[in-house]
Amino acid sequence: MAAVEFDHISKSFGAVRALSEVTFAIERGSAHAIVGENGAGKSTLLKILAGTVRPDRGALRLDGRQVMLAGPREALARGVGLVHQEMLAFPNLSVAANVFAGRELMAAFGWLRDRAMRVRTRDLLARLGVPLSPETLVESLPVALRQIVQIARALALDCRTLALDEPTTSLTAGECDHLFGILEDLRRSGVTLIYVSHRLPEVFRLCDRITVLRDGRYVGTFERRSVDHDHVVQAMVGRSIPPRPKHERSADAARSLLRVERLSSAPCFDEVSLSVAAGEIVGLFGLVGSGRSELLETIVGLRRADRGRIEIDGRMVRIRSPRDAARAGIVLVPEDRQRQGLCFNLTVRHNLLLPLAEASRQWLVGRAERRTANALVDKWRIKAASIDVTPDALSGGNQQKVVVAKWLALAPRVLLLDEPTKGVDVGAKDELHAVIRAAAAGGAACLVVSSDLPEILALTDRIAVMREGRIRGELRAQDADEESVMRLAATSAGAAV
Repeated sequence: MAAVEFDHISKSFGAVRALSEVTFAIERGSAHAIVGENGAGKSTLLKILAGTVRPDRGALRLDGRQVMLAGPREALARGVGLVHQEMLAFPNLSVAANVFAGRELMAAFGWLRDRAMRVRTRDLLARLGVPLSPETLVESLPVALRQIVQIARALALDCRTLALDEPTTSLTAGECDHLFGILEDLRRSGVTLIYVSHRLPEVFRLCDRITVLRDGRYVGTFERRSVDHDHVVQAMVGRSIPPRPKHERSADAARSLLRVERLSSAPCFDEVSLSVAAGEIVGLFGLVGSGRSELLETIVGLRRADRGRIEIDGRMVRIRSPRDAARAGIVLVPEDRQRQGLCFNLTVRHNLLLPLAEASRQWLVGRAERRTANALVDKWRIKAASIDVTPDALSGGNQQKVVVAKWLALAPRVLLLDEPTKGVDVGAKDELHAVIRAAAAGGAACLVVSSDLPEILALTDRIAVMREGRIRGELRAQDADEESVMRLAATSAGAAV
C-alpha cells in the first residue's frame, strides 16, 4: 500500500511554475529518494506534504485517503514529519524548547514538564551521538548542530512518514554515517523515508527507489539496482555532465596575495598561519568544530582576532568589519545564506546590488543598475519570476547563486567561500566551480572551505587541514586522496608537505 500519493500536483509562485502535473507514489516502509536540479520542485513537493504550501491543483493521499492539509499541525497529526533544508529552529530558545516547540509536554494546571522535555531531548541527542546540553541556546550553535536539532525534533515525533530535505548538508562523514544508521533503524521499524539530496552516493546507499524531477515535471521513478549515477544525473539535467577540468594555476601563482600569520581567536582557533597566492585556489578542510568557518569570519572582520596579522600583497591590513575587508579587496560568501547571505525583506535586485550601493550612493536603482542586476541573473542562470521578487520566492540553489553573484560583482582580490556548493545540484555545482576557477584565472586568491572531500580534491591546488583550531598539515591536491586528507583531519598522524 502507498504511504504517500501525489496525483497531478501543480503549484505556481507568481509566473514561476514550481510543479506541473506531478504524479507518483511512495510505498509504505520504503526509503524513496526525490532528486533533481535546483528549481526542479523537490522542496515545494515536500512543503505540500508537510502542509506548509497548498497545491493549486491535484490531490495528495496519505495511506490511501485524500487529504487537504490545513497546515503543519495537521500533517504532524497525520504522522508526517519534515526535516527542512534551511534552519527553521527558534534561535533564542533552548535545544529542548526547539525539539518540543508547539507540542510541549504538559502537567496538571498547564505547567510545562521542563525536566521531562530535557530528559527526552538528552536521550534523542544521545541517539544521534551528540554530547549537547538540552539547555543550550540554539543561536549559539554552529550550522551543523542546528541541523541536528532539527533532526532530533523530527525523531521526537515518532512519525510514520519522515521526509528529509538535504539533511546531511552540514554534517561530517562520521555524522552522516551515524544518521544513516538511525534512518535504517527507523525504516526497519516501519517508518517510510522520503529523502531529498543532491548527494547521489547517499541516495544510492539509503534508498530503494529514486524519483527524478526536472523543471517542475515528473521524469520517472527508477529502482536503485537498475540504474547508476550517470543515468540519474542525465535524467536530472537532461544532458550528460562532462568530466570536471582540473584547475590550472595562473602565471602569478607564485606571488602571495593573502597571508595570515599566527592568527588566533579563542576558543575557536589558535596560531593559524597560511598563505594564498594570486591565481591559486586553496582548500581548507576539517571536521565540524575544527575552526574553519571561524577563521574565514575573522579574516573578513565578522569575528575579533586576539592576536596575529593579516597581509594583502605584503602589507598588513587592519580589518574590524566586513566593510574594512571589502575595501581591502576581501569578500566572504558565507555558509549560512539565510542568516548572513541574504536580506529577505529586500528584492533579488536589491540583494544583488547591495555591495555596490556605497559606490552608487543611491538607494533607488536606476536603469543602468537594473541592467546590471538582470545581467547577473542571466549570467548565473538564476531562476526567478523577476528581479523584483524577494529571495524567499527562490529555491535554495538559486538563493545561493544570488549570494555568490553579488560578491563577485565587486571583482574581489581575495575570495573566501564557506561551503559554496552547499545544497546545490550537480549542474549548478559545476557552474559554481567554473566561476571560482575563472576568478582565480583573473588573479584572485581563493580560499575555499568545504566538507565535500571530492570537491576539495578536484577544485583546489593545495589543501590545508584543520583540527582542534590549528593547521595540522598541508597537501598538494595532485598528491592527496580522501584517506590522506581525512587522516590529518581526524588524527595527529601525518606531516605537512
